[in-house]
Amino acid sequence: MRNRWLLAWVLGTLSGSASPLEIVGTVTAAGQPLAGVLVTAEDRESGDNDNPTSVSSFTDRAGRFALSGLTNARAEQVFLHARKIGYRLAVQEWAPPAAGKPLSITLRLEPTDNIAGQVPASAWLAKMPLDDRGARFVTGQCAGCHQFPSRQVQRFATTLAGLGPAERQERWTEATRQENARLKEKLWRGAVQSMRGMALRFSADSPVRWGLDESHPEYAKLLTADYSLFNQEEETIGATALARYLGSDFTSLKLADYPVAATPLAATDKTRISEYALHAGGWTREIAWTPASDYLWLVEDNADRIARLDPKTGRLHWIDVPGAPQHPQGPHTVNADRDGNLWITLEESYALARLNPKTEQWRIYPGFGNFSVAHDACVDHDRYVAFDAKGRLWLTLIGQNELASLDPATGDIQRFPMPKTEGEAAFHAALYSCVMSADHKQVWFTQLNGIVGGFDVETGKLHTSLRFPLGTIPHRMSIDDHDVIYVALSGDGQVLAYDTRSGKEIARHPLPDRNASPYAVTWDQRRRVVWVAASNTDAIYRLNPANGAVSVLPLPRPRAFLRMIDLDRTTGDLWTSYAHLPINRGPNYAVRIETGD
Repeated sequence: MRNRWLLAWVLGTLSGSASPLEIVGTVTAAGQPLAGVLVTAEDRESGDNDNPTSVSSFTDRAGRFALSGLTNARAEQVFLHARKIGYRLAVQEWAPPAAGKPLSITLRLEPTDNIAGQVPASAWLAKMPLDDRGARFVTGQCAGCHQFPSRQVQRFATTLAGLGPAERQERWTEATRQENARLKEKLWRGAVQSMRGMALRFSADSPVRWGLDESHPEYAKLLTADYSLFNQEEETIGATALARYLGSDFTSLKLADYPVAATPLAATDKTRISEYALHAGGWTREIAWTPASDYLWLVEDNADRIARLDPKTGRLHWIDVPGAPQHPQGPHTVNADRDGNLWITLEESYALARLNPKTEQWRIYPGFGNFSVAHDACVDHDRYVAFDAKGRLWLTLIGQNELASLDPATGDIQRFPMPKTEGEAAFHAALYSCVMSADHKQVWFTQLNGIVGGFDVETGKLHTSLRFPLGTIPHRMSIDDHDVIYVALSGDGQVLAYDTRSGKEIARHPLPDRNASPYAVTWDQRRRVVWVAASNTDAIYRLNPANGAVSVLPLPRPRAFLRMIDLDRTTGDLWTSYAHLPINRGPNYAVRIETGD
């Protein structure tokens, strides 16, 4: 188990029959109660038991916590973890179990100055300058698939430490130092090129994605700088930034050098986090709530299937996408509409699917074109798939840099090319996310390596183009009921707020950790806040756009890579999934957050 956990032990000395398991306790440090500690109980043998795999809560001002929800867990198979950066376990005591009573535990923590084993990947990017576009590109693009620097990247960086014995480095001339720097940059360039190939697969040994194979002409093109997600310029500035700023020692980090740890919590002692193990080992990258179903719905891209999750029991029921496995489908993004239907982009077959969750009847809409790679459907301020006055929905085609409309009744499709720089490959522009205005006349979209654009669905014309410096990487977006859009700026570690009605930028809200690589934002209509799904910090951020205040909700597991957050519109609960790549290199869970507010 990674040493980032401040406490981990087996309650193996306890016994009991399978029954609702409750745990209560207190956490102290230096004889005083310790607030804001994330305490997790995990059922390591949950299998298909009727309960979540883990439940977590935060200590209150008196250091108290309470955990419940592991319905069928046995005490002897439950592990406890406690997390608060800057502390480690000193003493743990538990009272003898009594029939019909919760397990009672006391944790005594002590401060620790070396927090290297407790911090997320983003902490190791702290020396990446905010004004260096190569550094921003690394933060936004490299952390767009997996956390960065991952353990593998850390090991690689460690091998580059000085490229020679320390005693020799002291006698190096300036020319030798410059030659060493050029060699490091060359080695990082090689790493970037290898990532071009990895970006086309779910793992090193999996088939090529997006309906391609190694004999397809598009595959060979995507391995080159001119056609991949990162071009020659980005390779150059990214490799230079890595050679200059990424360290080689990942074993030591002082708390004083990590001010992010002091970020206010977006959690209280009423907050509850439940993790549901998916037992799939696949890329279940997204989850959706729909008013037409008591279940949550997930997509597993690499296995051509979706699942319904019963939040009361934790049980899953898997459903193959029609056409699979003979023809790969690649269910990628899932959102509900106001009628309860689920809309699922199929990136392998270049199609869009509609599923009625009550009848489980499908309709597949093909015809978006070769290598179109359907990505996101446009949503409204409630995060429902939206339709214009003609009843058409709109979506992004990342493979061809196009917006497309679909008439669900007739299946008619129209495609609209979006701007890109002269000579730029369509796939490099990376048309990604989109939302629809309250009057259903405007669509706003993001390009990872381009613009935030406004498009009139009635005239079919682009009317607004907001440009950003290289490496900013406008990622997923949301829109509120006043048509203010919020955009996750992955490279810059900010959230853009832009009033589409007045055509004015309101603010760029910085996150406490500018290397968090925010992937997506979700407007919460009831709370009137923005939830930020960060890919690189094992956390969710809560942004109050009225005053710019940002707080953090830590998650109970490392490599908690997030690509979206959905809302249960009835309870206000947040739902997400851990969606790290490559597959089998990160946790595979659906996650429910009861915010407690």
